[in-house]
Amino acid sequence: MLAQFFKTNMVLVNFVYPLIFFLMGFGILLKNTVHSRFYLAKSLQFLAFFGILHGISDWGNIFIPIQKAYLSEDSMFVLDSVKLLTNAVSFFFLFYFGLHLLVQTKKLNWKILLIPICVLALWFASFIFLGTILVTEQNKDWWFAISDIWARYLLAFPGGALSSYALFAQRHQFQSFGAPIMTRTLLVAAVSVGLYAITGGVVVPYAPVLPAMLFNSNLFFTTTGIPVELFRGLSGFLMALFILKILKVFDLEYQHYFYQAERDKAVAEERNQIARDLHDGMIQSIYAIGLRLEIIRNMLADKNAIEQSEAELHTVIGKLNNIIREIRDYIKKLKIPADLKLNMKEEIEKLVAEMKVGHQLEIDLKYDYRDHESLPLSQSVQIYYIIKEALSNIIRHAEASQATIVVKGNPDDLVVEVIDNGRGIENLNDVFNKEECDFLKQGIRNMKYRARSFGGTLSISSGAGGGTRVSLHVSNGRRKKHGQNDQSAAC
Repeated sequence: MLAQFFKTNMVLVNFVYPLIFFLMGFGILLKNTVHSRFYLAKSLQFLAFFGILHGISDWGNIFIPIQKAYLSEDSMFVLDSVKLLTNAVSFFFLFYFGLHLLVQTKKLNWKILLIPICVLALWFASFIFLGTILVTEQNKDWWFAISDIWARYLLAFPGGALSSYALFAQRHQFQSFGAPIMTRTLLVAAVSVGLYAITGGVVVPYAPVLPAMLFNSNLFFTTTGIPVELFRGLSGFLMALFILKILKVFDLEYQHYFYQAERDKAVAEERNQIARDLHDGMIQSIYAIGLRLEIIRNMLADKNAIEQSEAELHTVIGKLNNIIREIRDYIKKLKIPADLKLNMKEEIEKLVAEMKVGHQLEIDLKYDYRDHESLPLSQSVQIYYIIKEALSNIIRHAEASQATIVVKGNPDDLVVEVIDNGRGIENLNDVFNKEECDFLKQGIRNMKYRARSFGGTLSISSGAGGGTRVSLHVSNGRRKKHGQNDQSAAC
């Protein structure tokens, strides 16, 4: 019953089987793997050529017989020859794929790649070239069958076996990339290619030659009731399914590269920020001290100005101590626990835990931003700095017992607020105009600059005895004001 079913529906099997291989090859060619560092990426094109040519060749089993009523015997002979040659070339590309991948993986001599070329040339010389001389009307079917069988023995079987082993050998590179699911998919793909090596390269049509007389597709069908084409189709389906699933690793690789580029960009921006801070702040201060030391040296030449020079020297020493303290504070700011494996929420939680140590300040985090994975690294780094600066100001100046960090919204509308219950700032704008508030002003400027660097706006609102609120708002082209209490400062 089963054998009769497949015998009746053999046309459907002969159509679906090559379609699977053709779609696999076409899907591989559509994937851009030019910039990938995986060995597999540099060899996949040959597997794609195998799939496309093998599918086209096996479709000939359906469409060439249809032409028999319309074409001459010579034209049919040409079509059958083209089909046979196309099938052999497809097996050559499978052979070349496995060997090419193995040469890269094992660092073998590239001259080994001449082997499949020589085998194809030998097959062509033996069966195609001689066929034009020896084949007659009476023996052409036998000649085509023998030629196909030896193409499978010489090219398909070793090509499938080598390809299976070469895919298996890629597991170390996949494991080092950190994609365990892709590694398992790779192993299943290797097994499916090995299965095809047997069904497509060993189980051949019957012919009066060894070993086809002992082990062939006719014997397989009568024994199992299932055509070998079905098993080839199954192996081809598994091969196509898992090879195409493997292609996802290239998407993961590109995402990794983009992440690296974004991280490098964030690092470059921070370096520029450090250069600005050092040049405009500390370097200028040290330069001013150098000028005052020049004045003191000139004063020391005058014996009447000894006391004045001592007073100037005492002032310079005080300024140097201030610069040292400023440098120490700056170094502390640079020591971010920048664990790039953490998302923004985890980074902020780690910052809160560190800020609580040694300070009588309770910090509450209200985090309602669930899509933190989509936030670019360059933005999350700047948000981290802004929150850190705001908490540092609370600890140094606010005399607060409670601080709250609010992170809410979505990638299109993000709000970050740092609120404290400290003494607040009366006449906020006037305070920022005083010279003794230079350090606080620089911190506010840094926060403002960081906010502007990724399209955000930062505002500070406060009232005497009413605490202070630092608000960061990021919106796609839109600007809204948040947390307006008694007054707002824009520095």
